[in-house]
Amino acid sequence: MRQGGGGLSPSDIAPARLNQAQIDELQQQYRVADILPLTPLQQGLLFHAATTEGDEELYAVQVSITISGPLDVYRLGASVQEVGTRHPHLLAGFCDRFAEPVQILTVDPVVPWRYVNLVAGDGNADEQIAALCAAERAAVCDLMSGSAFRALLIRTQPNQYRFVLTNHHIVLDGWSLPILLGEVFASYHGQVLAPAVPYRRFISWLSGRDDATARATWGALLAGFDLPTLVGPPDRVGSGRRGVEWSAVSGRTTEALRELARSAQTTLSTVLQAGFAHLLMGLTGQHDVVFGTTISARPTEIAGAESMVGLLINTVPVRATATATTSSADLIGQLHDAYQYTLDHQHLALSEIHRVTGHDQLFDTLFGYENFPVDAAVLNRDDENIWKITEFSAREYNHYPLTVQAFPGTELRLRLEFDTDVFDMVTIHTLVGRFQRVLETMAIDPNRPLSTVDVLDAAEYGRLDVLSNRASLGESSAATASIPALFAAQAARSPDAVALAFGAQSATYRELSEASNRLAHLLIELGAGPGRFVALLLPRSADAVVAILAVLKAGAAYVPIDPGVPDTRVGFVIADAAPVAVITTADLAERLGGHDLPVISVQQAQGYSAAPLPPPDSDDVAYLIYTSGTTGTPKGVAITHRNVTQLMGSLRVGLPQVGVWAQCHSLAFDISVWEIWGALLQGGRLVVVPESATASPEELQSLLIHEKVTVLSQTPSAVSMLNPQALESTALMVAGEACPVGVVDRWAPGRVMIDAYGPTETTMCVAVSTPLVPGMASVPIGVPVPGAALFVLDGWLRPVPVGVVGELYVAGSGVG
Repeated sequence: MRQGGGGLSPSDIAPARLNQAQIDELQQQYRVADILPLTPLQQGLLFHAATTEGDEELYAVQVSITISGPLDVYRLGASVQEVGTRHPHLLAGFCDRFAEPVQILTVDPVVPWRYVNLVAGDGNADEQIAALCAAERAAVCDLMSGSAFRALLIRTQPNQYRFVLTNHHIVLDGWSLPILLGEVFASYHGQVLAPAVPYRRFISWLSGRDDATARATWGALLAGFDLPTLVGPPDRVGSGRRGVEWSAVSGRTTEALRELARSAQTTLSTVLQAGFAHLLMGLTGQHDVVFGTTISARPTEIAGAESMVGLLINTVPVRATATATTSSADLIGQLHDAYQYTLDHQHLALSEIHRVTGHDQLFDTLFGYENFPVDAAVLNRDDENIWKITEFSAREYNHYPLTVQAFPGTELRLRLEFDTDVFDMVTIHTLVGRFQRVLETMAIDPNRPLSTVDVLDAAEYGRLDVLSNRASLGESSAATASIPALFAAQAARSPDAVALAFGAQSATYRELSEASNRLAHLLIELGAGPGRFVALLLPRSADAVVAILAVLKAGAAYVPIDPGVPDTRVGFVIADAAPVAVITTADLAERLGGHDLPVISVQQAQGYSAAPLPPPDSDDVAYLIYTSGTTGTPKGVAITHRNVTQLMGSLRVGLPQVGVWAQCHSLAFDISVWEIWGALLQGGRLVVVPESATASPEELQSLLIHEKVTVLSQTPSAVSMLNPQALESTALMVAGEACPVGVVDRWAPGRVMIDAYGPTETTMCVAVSTPLVPGMASVPIGVPVPGAALFVLDGWLRPVPVGVVGELYVAGSGVG
C-alpha cells in the first residue's frame, strides 16, 4: 500500500486488473493508497446491491452495545478511528464501471463517527434511537459514494450509552466482528495492538487458487443435479420484508447431537446440516436437495490469518441425496465426505459454480452454524470503577427466503430469518417444530431410515386428512340408480321438453327415450347385455346420443372410438374390447370391413319395439374409454353407472340445474359424459355441437349465442378463443389442462366459472373448484368431489406438507 497515495501502476495493484488509464481515473477521484479486486462473495454482494429492488437494508449489519458507567466519548471515537486506520479496507470505495469491479483503499481513511446526546432532548428517545440506527443502515448501503463502515454513539441517560457499529456485509463477516470489537475496546483501555494483517494478503492468496480444478470438483459434486431446491418462487429472492424467529434445542438433544458428531468423527455443523437437509427434503418433496452454507476462508498459509478482519467467507452449495433406505448416519457421512472432497476448492465464486452446473440458481435457503458468538463478558474488564457492557444485540438480514442459523451453547439456539411474503409466522412455527423432531430423531436413532421419520405432527396430519377428504374412504357408497333409470324418471317428468338439438334436428325426452329403446332391442338381439361391450365409431351427432343411451338400456357398456384416429387405433380397440357389435354411419362403415362383427347404424332399428327395458344394475359397467396409456399402449378404463350417477347427483357447483348444455367434445373424451348427462339427467337441453363448429371459434360462438347455451365445458385454450362479452349468461367449466389466470380474469366476471380436474380413471372429475374470481394468483383444481379422496405423497409415499409439491394419488368410490 502506498502511504502517500498516487503514482500507482498496474503492477502495484496486482492481482487487480486495471490498465494505467483506469488507475489514473480513480486517482483523480480518490487519494488512492491501494486497489484490490473483490472476493467472489464481494462481487455477488455488490451486484445484489446494484440490481435488487426492495429492502435497501439487506446485508446492512448493525451491532448495538449498551454501555453503563462513565465513558470517555472522545477516547472511544479515537479507538474506532484507530481500528479504521488499521483496517482501511473497511472504509474502501467501490467501483463497478470497469470490466472487473474493484475496491479502492484511500490514504488516511476516516471512519464516519457521530455522537448524539439525547439526555436533555425532547421527544420519544426510543423512536429517535430507531431513526438514528435506520439512517446508519441506509448510509452503509450506498456502496458507490458512501462508507460501508460507520460508528454511532448515543447518550441515552447521564451514565448510559448506546454504541452502534454498522457495516455493509461486503467489508466484514461475522467471524471478524469479535476481533474488531476486541480491538476497539483494547485500544480504548490503552493496550498496544499488534500490527494488523493486511487484507491484501488474503486477496493475493485467493487469486492464486486453482480455479480450473475447483470448477471440475464442484462440477463432479453436482453432476446430475437437475431441479433447483427452491422454497420460494424463483423471482422472490431479495424482494420481501424480513422476519426472525428464535427457538432452542433442549440440552439433552444438544448433548446427544454432540455425541453423534463425535462418534461419526465429524463436526456438529455437519450433523446439523444433515438435519437441515432432511427438513428441506420434507419442505420441497425432493430427495436430492441443495442448500447454501457460509464457510470461513482463513488460510493457514497466511501468518496471523486467525486475527484478520474483513470479509473472509464464501457461500457454497451443500448437496444431500437420499433413498428410502438412507439413514441419518448415512447422510452425515455423505456430507462429511463431500466437505472433505471440496475443502481445497471452497473459494470458488457461487456464480462460477452456477455456470459449471448450467443453473442460474441452485438454492434459495441458507444454513449456518455460527460458532463465533460475541460474549459481552469478554469485552468487559474486571475493574468495577469503569463502565460495563450490559446489553448486546445484532441485526442482519440476507436476501434468501429462508435462512436457519444454529448458535452453540448448552442448548443450541436456532435463528430463522425469512421472507414474510413467502412464509407467515404459523408456517415458521411449524417448520421449527419439524426441525426439532428431525433433530430429536437423529439424536435417538441415527440409523433409522429417513423415509420412516415423521416430520409432520398430529395437527398437520389432521389438516391433511380434512383437505384430502380421507373420511370418505370409510363411508359406504350411497345407493343410486343406473343412468337409464334416472333418465327414465326425468323423461316421465318432462316427456315433451326438448332433450336434444343437433342442427335442424331436435328430439323431446319421449322421442329420445323411444328411439333408444328401439335400438336397445336390436342390440340385445346381437348379444348385448351386462358384461358385454358395444363399440361406437361415431362423430358428435343426435344419433350418437341415441346410440349411447341404447347401449346402456341394453345393459351393455359403450366403447367410443373417435373417427379421427388412425385405422390401427380402431383395430386395436376393437380387438382389445371385443365388442358384440359396432354402431357407426354409412360413411364410416367401410373402415370396419376387416373385422368379423356386426356393423349397424341407428336407422336400422326403425322397425323394433319402443317398449321400455328393465334398467341395468348400478354396478354394471357403463362405458369403456381408451386412454393413451403411460407406456404408449392404449389402456381401457371401465366406469360403472354408479360412478357416473353418484358424481352427477352429488355435485353442487353452482351450475344451472336445468340449463342448456353444449356438447363440444369427442365421445372418446370423458368430458362428453359430463356434458351429456349433466343435461339429460336434470331435464336440460343438450345442444350437440357439429365438428365444423368446434374447428371454428367464430362458428362456435355464433352457435352458443343462437342456442342460448347456459353451460359450456371447455379446455382453457379453447375457451380463450371465444369472446366472453357475447356469452354473459353462460356458466363455464374448464377442464383438461391447467387454466391460466388470464383466462379466469377474462371469463370469471359476472358468471359462474369453475375448474375441474380428473383423469379418465376417476370418472370425469375428482376435484372441482369453488367459483373462480378475477385476480387469483393461481387457479386451483379445487377440492375432492364427494366420495373421492386426494393425497399428495412424496417419493417414499408419505404425505407432503401443505404447499409442497408431490405426486397426486386418487382414491375413493369414483375410481374405475
